[in-house]
Order: sequence, then structure tokens, then C-alpha cells
Amino acid sequence: MTASVDAPWQAAGARADIADGDRREVELENGELVLLVGAEGRVFACAADCPHQDSPLCDGIVQGRLLTCPLHFWQWDLNDGSPVGLAELPLRVFEIREVDGQILVRMDD
Repeated sequence: MTASVDAPWQAAGARADIADGDRREVELENGELVLLVGAEGRVFACAADCPHQDSPLCDGIVQGRLLTCPLHFWQWDLNDGSPVGLAELPLRVFEIREVDGQILVRMDD
């Protein structure tokens, strides 16, 4: 990791490793699991598990900026985690930035 990381920013991997449609679960330095999702030419970071029944979202479906849980088909907008359709709970999303080709995720306390 060549990028300088200041708390609360956590290194999550190389931007070049995330293409549109990719879903990659990453354990950050603080031990938290996040899901990196490639969509519409951007990378989004969100909770790795569904807020409904903790099913892993890395097996979910990405359509545009929508992420669909594979278990009960709940959907969220990756921009802000807002529920779409059947979903009753928001999805936790994280701010990201890119530094020297590396993805950094902001982890607020």
C-alpha cells in the first residue's frame, strides 16, 4: 500500500481491480467488512451483509446503481443506501476517495 492513510480513512484495495458489476468483500485494517461494488464507472462501498438477515451481499446482483440481495431480493441505491422496492431498511454506505490508484473508505465512529 503506497497511499498515505489518515484515520478515519481505511485502505480497501486498488481501483484497477474493481470493474463495473464487480462485488468484492474486503476486510479493512480496523476489522470491518465492507463490500466494494463497481457500477456505472464508479466504485461504491457499503455494508458487506444485508441489513435484513445478514446474508452476504457479495453474491448480490448489480444493475446500474442498484444492488439486489440474493436472498430476498431487497434492493438499494448505492449512492446513498436508500431502499428501493421491497426493501424496508437502508443499507449502510461509506464515503470513498481514490489516492494514487488506491480506494480509501471513510469509517466514521
